[in-house]
This record gives sequence, C-alpha cells and structure tokens, in this order.
Amino acid sequence: MLKYYLLLLFIIFFSDCKKEEDKIIYLDDVKSIKITDNISIDNGIKIHDPVFNYITYDKFLNHLSSSDRFLIVQQKDLEKTTSKDKIIISIRHDVDDNINSAVRFAYLEKKHGIKSTYFILHSAKYYGDTGVNYFKRDENIIYFMKKIQDSFGQEIGFHNDLVTLQVVYNLDSKKFLKNELEWLRSNDISILGSAYHGSEYCDIYHYVNAYFWTEYTTGGGAFYNFENVPKDGQLIHIEKDSYLNYNLEYESGLLKTDYFFADCFWPDGKRWNMGMVNFDTIQPGKKVVILLHPQHWD
Repeated sequence: MLKYYLLLLFIIFFSDCKKEEDKIIYLDDVKSIKITDNISIDNGIKIHDPVFNYITYDKFLNHLSSSDRFLIVQQKDLEKTTSKDKIIISIRHDVDDNINSAVRFAYLEKKHGIKSTYFILHSAKYYGDTGVNYFKRDENIIYFMKKIQDSFGQEIGFHNDLVTLQVVYNLDSKKFLKNELEWLRSNDISILGSAYHGSEYCDIYHYVNAYFWTEYTTGGGAFYNFENVPKDGQLIHIEKDSYLNYNLEYESGLLKTDYFFADCFWPDGKRWNMGMVNFDTIQPGKKVVILLHPQHWD
C-alpha cells in the first residue's frame, strides 16, 4: 500500500511539473511577431529554467533602462564612446542556432529602449545548408535580419566561422565572405562588424576562427594551430585577410573592454548569468561587454 501511495504522489508531482513546463506565458499583448505575410513567431514563452528564461532577461533590461547609471551602446559604437559618470555597457548576442529566440530578444530590447548587436552565424542551419564543397543559403533569413534591424533597431553583425568553412567544408573562405557581405548589403543589411564563432570543430582541429583576420598576429598558445591545421594527414594553411578589405570597421574580439561577461562561461561549475554580478558597483567610465546566446534563454 505504501508503494502505491508513493507511486501516486510521484505521478501527481511529475504531472504538475509537466503542466507548468508546458504552460505558455505572454509578457504583454503582443502574441505573435510577424516576419513576413507567411512567417510569424509565437511570442509566448515556456519556463524551462528558473534563471535562463525571457522573464529574467526582461527584468534585467528593465533594470538597465530604468537606471541613470548605465549608458547602453551597440558594438559598433563601443570604442568611440566615453563617459565620466556612467557605466558603458554593450550587449552582444551570438546567434548560434536559434534565430527565433534572437527575434524575441530583440523585441524585448526594443520594448525597453535598449539597442544591442546580433551576430548572425552563416554556417547555422537557420541561415542555410553547409556541406563539403557546398553551400545553399536560405533566402528567408534576410527577413529575420530585417525584423531585428529595421523593426527593432538592433545592429546586425557577421558571426565568423570562416576557418571552419576552409578546413572542414573545403570552401573558399575569402570568396564566401565577399559574396555574403555583398548579398547582405544589397538587401540593406548594414554589416560593420564581425565576431568569431567558437565552432565545435575548433576543439577537434585546434584552431580559432579569429585566425582568419590578419589583425590577430599571434595564436592562443601551443594547443592552437595559428597558421596550419592538421587534417586527414595534411596541413591546411589557413587563409587570412584584413577585415578592412571587406569594409568592416571592427572585430568584436579586439574591442577594448574593462569587463567581459558571457553565458558560455562556467564559473564554479554554473553557467554565468547577470545575477552573478552587481553592475551598479562597477566604476563609472568602465566599459562592459555582456555576451549572451539567445538560445540558452529560450
């Protein structure tokens, strides 16, 4: 009999948890975000984690926007911005595998009057299909970027996975970059900056996508292959070029900051989140970059 009651309690508890997890919450009256006449994103959210969710991010944005201690700038404006009485914060988003979550983030930021930067990953499935000697772009991606840029006022950047294109997919990285930037700009997407992507292949073949840029003059130590990458019994010489040759103004990894926080860091075995830092205690005039991956918060 005791086993029966314990089993019943477990079923009830699990059922309640499941219902709570599946519950859809709307933070305001906007139930859907229109991308095109045929594409829309449900603006409802499900709480899968007590910290990494849209409610937490909404509260953080409210704190930033309601305080006079912070000056929020996009990545393109970080180096030229100075202040004697405000903490300068730049929020950067690396959109690795979920463009819908990026749109929802951009919507929340627009609501709070905050402008940030979204680095769109050209090797992600939402962007297109990438394979050995093959790339086919999903033309619909332009509408998602236009929504983030034009409707929500956010900056779009290029998330650089270019060394991966050469080493893993045998694609011409310079030609690819030239073609994609031309396509993006011809569709009125303003691309001024780049941020290198930490691909899973970087761990396998020990390179960093930043090494595509000649502005990086040294590697990250003996573990990394700065000039040549061993693969399948061959040495692949990394193609390199200056970002200035592509009318780019900055590489995010080279921007000078005083503090850099990211939700891909794991201090003390826990994924970093904004609740781990009291931003109000940072000295005015300091520059802070907060790197978030929207998919972690979905």
